[in-house]
Amino acid sequence: MNINIYTKKMKNYFTIVAVFIVTSIYSQNWTQVSNFINEGRHHPITFSNDNYGFVVAGSYSNEVYRYDKSNDSWSQLSNFPAAGRGYSYGVTVGNKAYMGLGSTFNGSFPNDWWEYNMDNDTWNQLSNFPGNGRNHPAMVAVGDKIYMGCGSNTSNLSDWWEYNITQNSWSQKTSLPANDRHHPFYFGIGNYAYVGFGHGSTPGPGTNPSNGVSIYNDFYRYDPSNDSWLRLNDFPSEARVAGTQFSYNNKGYVLSGDGDDHGPLSTGEFWEYEPNGDYWTQLTSHPGDAIWAPGNFVIGCDVYFLLGQNNNFSTPILPVEVYKYKLNQDCGCTDPIAFNYSSLASIDDGTCCYISGCTDPYAINYDSTACYDDGTICIDPIIGCMNSTATNFNPSANVSSFYGGALDISIGSGSYFNNEQHLNFTSTEECKIVSADVYSENPNTVTFELRNSSGLVIDDTTHSLIPGKQKIMLNFDVPLGNDFQLGVSAPNSGLYRNNSGVNYPYNIGDLIEITSSSASQPGYYYFFYNIKVESICKDIVSTENLNIERKLIEIRDVLGRSVNVTSNKILLYIYENGTVERKFIFD
Repeated sequence: MNINIYTKKMKNYFTIVAVFIVTSIYSQNWTQVSNFINEGRHHPITFSNDNYGFVVAGSYSNEVYRYDKSNDSWSQLSNFPAAGRGYSYGVTVGNKAYMGLGSTFNGSFPNDWWEYNMDNDTWNQLSNFPGNGRNHPAMVAVGDKIYMGCGSNTSNLSDWWEYNITQNSWSQKTSLPANDRHHPFYFGIGNYAYVGFGHGSTPGPGTNPSNGVSIYNDFYRYDPSNDSWLRLNDFPSEARVAGTQFSYNNKGYVLSGDGDDHGPLSTGEFWEYEPNGDYWTQLTSHPGDAIWAPGNFVIGCDVYFLLGQNNNFSTPILPVEVYKYKLNQDCGCTDPIAFNYSSLASIDDGTCCYISGCTDPYAINYDSTACYDDGTICIDPIIGCMNSTATNFNPSANVSSFYGGALDISIGSGSYFNNEQHLNFTSTEECKIVSADVYSENPNTVTFELRNSSGLVIDDTTHSLIPGKQKIMLNFDVPLGNDFQLGVSAPNSGLYRNNSGVNYPYNIGDLIEITSSSASQPGYYYFFYNIKVESICKDIVSTENLNIERKLIEIRDVLGRSVNVTSNKILLYIYENGTVERKFIFD
């Protein structure tokens, strides 16, 4: 840990103070959780309550989504009842969230103000904001009051307002004593609101003289008790704008965004502010590129980072990946009877798990209700002919069909796509591609094709599609070989494809391996999700009335030991006529 100490003369009425700039890469790491379930969006409104995180609006949407930490899943709730919104923000007070302002798709600046009950998914419109509507304001809850100001309308602003929740009323307060600005960073700690950084119209503290934009690094504390501002020490690193922020355990945090040229920071920087001492500590950057206008919510001891816009590409990407970071290492499961009990935890973070099972969706004994997996109970699928009378009987097989490939579109960002592209795959033996899930943007008729390595069509089938997710029957007989193609016949298919989050190869029971896509760059996955592959049994010996006549002699496990019938194990049924039948019985 490097600690630099210096003194700086504060402007105007401020005294000389010691500033501790701490640069430390903590041992904590970011981990990925379930992706956002719809298309990404920039400037989402995000907040949390109990075990839930919420995403509202963003990119001029009025949709509302909820994340459930207990099962790492997303669901869509009732829409925000006003016009779709962008560049707006919200705050949480108790079990209610408050939001409004921003702008609409047609460029208007509404001054509406709303209360959202997170317990019952209901909305209530409150007294309109009496000042100018605006984009990118600061919005901070301090006690039972909400403070809002700065932002931009036709120009940048520095005004400051108080909303009294009990009285449902607004009053204007002392403006920020600094350059007008929009998209500042802000948070509440104790009895104070903190505001700083952002983008103004004229050069100010932190402005890069080699660049034509004015991005600031100054920082201020607002005291509601006497309606006054105090300038604090400037942020010790590059001036910044358009990130996200939050407070936790009496500290403030800023995360990601653009730097002093209004271009993406080199990494997704993560900083912690300690008000007792007025200093900053750099933490571990979030994975991937720095993101413009993301969101976050805090559940228990974890902060979740999500959405926004990745401007590091010629065509910006709206990511759907979600990452979490543990803010307190004393957090964990404190219940001794839970599978994931931690004797080191002193703060229960709500993660206690009481259902053990296989959590790998690619395993044949996957348990969607399980939350604890010790790594020893999952059974990998081996697809093969399980008929002992067939010439290609596979004694190692434990299933005759299984699902694989990318299981759904949540693997990463993506969009609907209208041009012809395909997946490339190999097969280790003759088999059948039975079905797949596809996602269609509109009602459409699409022809799906199986092609050889030269692009010649081996088989095809045509389906009338409806908007959204649906299962299509393919029934393609696949020969043994390499470099087959699974695609569509022509442009204008309007099917969903991912452009990030892909993890080739996708092995489906050692029978088919999806190796790549036809895209010129890696990370793309086209059209076919949750693909069902089935083994083909050859030259089956006639067994008419076999099931009636044959007599069961013994049941053995795969190690040859005599056993009784049990579930979740591969069993060998041995009959008097010499036939052997493999069975796997699920609970």
